[in-house]
Amino acid sequence: MSYDLAVYGKVSLTARELAKVVSSVRGLKATVDRRSQTVSSIVNRRTREMAFELDGPDELEPEDIPEDWTEVAGATVLYSIHVSYDVQAGAGFSFSVDETKLAVATAFAARLAERVDGTVIDPQTYEPPEREPEPEPAPDPEPPRPRFLHLRWYRLLDDANDKDLAEIYLRTAREFFTPGVPSRFGTYEPFQGRFPRDEDSRFDEMYREDCYIGDLILAGKPIEHGTIDGWTNDLSQRKQSVGLMFELDRLLKLKALDAVEPFLVALAERTGSFFAFAEVNTSRYRTALPPMGVKLDDPWSGLPTEPQWLTWFGPEYADLVAPHLDPPRMTANSQGTLHRWTEHPAEADELRELSGDPWIPDGFRGVLDPAGDGRCNKAAAVMPASLRYPVPGSAQALRIEAHYARVREIEANARNRATEGRR
Repeated sequence: MSYDLAVYGKVSLTARELAKVVSSVRGLKATVDRRSQTVSSIVNRRTREMAFELDGPDELEPEDIPEDWTEVAGATVLYSIHVSYDVQAGAGFSFSVDETKLAVATAFAARLAERVDGTVIDPQTYEPPEREPEPEPAPDPEPPRPRFLHLRWYRLLDDANDKDLAEIYLRTAREFFTPGVPSRFGTYEPFQGRFPRDEDSRFDEMYREDCYIGDLILAGKPIEHGTIDGWTNDLSQRKQSVGLMFELDRLLKLKALDAVEPFLVALAERTGSFFAFAEVNTSRYRTALPPMGVKLDDPWSGLPTEPQWLTWFGPEYADLVAPHLDPPRMTANSQGTLHRWTEHPAEADELRELSGDPWIPDGFRGVLDPAGDGRCNKAAAVMPASLRYPVPGSAQALRIEAHYARVREIEANARNRATEGRR
């Protein structure tokens, strides 16, 4: 994780020109990689400690700049500055930024903006300027609210770090659901990857190299928003997900709705998902699966609060929910069970008339925070044992401990090699 600064400008500097701008800030030194012609490192001259990282210049297209960002209108290139957070381990992880490093990075960003006829934007605090209010026209009849299709898959992390998730996703989308193939993808905007310009291998490579903890973001019509959770060595997080959101009318125009169920099932099977769903609603961001609160006592909160159009249950979950769902609406195989309420995409209000309220006994659902923010702060009483934190001394707990021991050994060996290389 990092504290980021962005410099939007109109001049694309070479690596040597960038190094000169770095050197103009007292105490900084830049190293240029001659082979790649990039700035490979920026360090404090006295301590030789890394000061910050610099990416760019990345070429910008007009659509890469939000309309209300008037300060950077006309920018053609973007330089991205990253100041690494310090991580303190304890009962949990906490992150803080070194104020000295941030001050130096801010000074460099200002010098660079001057050099490239640009503007510095701090994404952590930036708010677009308020526009002058325009005279309000006579109100038009309120149009119908757009409906959105949310797709989500959840699987457990394992010792392999789950770096294969992006490759499985893209291969499955190309085979079953072409609207799910992003035209643009990356870890930040402007997105670094594009189809069909890039090979499919670039999608997998970017995920494996750049998505430790951070997500791979999917964009480009008809995808409104999509993410593939980053991989991590922290097995205590226990789960990993893929999420997509589409405007339903776009999929109707593409005649793609019949492909939703095969895609949902195929990706669930190939990723070993313990739960997946397709939900139709009028919210861009919320679904019937509540966000997990910080006080949650397990890595999985439980099933959604409302019935969803399509739901997939892995084998363990399927055995638990089978007595409470309608068999004619269920299709099962050795890898899981799909439940489908209606032939057409339906919202919760319509489905509730079919399912009753609640659609599943309360024990299967997480307990919402009484503060009323819609988050789950207590896990469901009923769920597969594999979705709970393992009991100390259990086979699963010992497996995770062994995994961490291997990670520590690998990291120690890497540090030793680095130390020997500096001698």
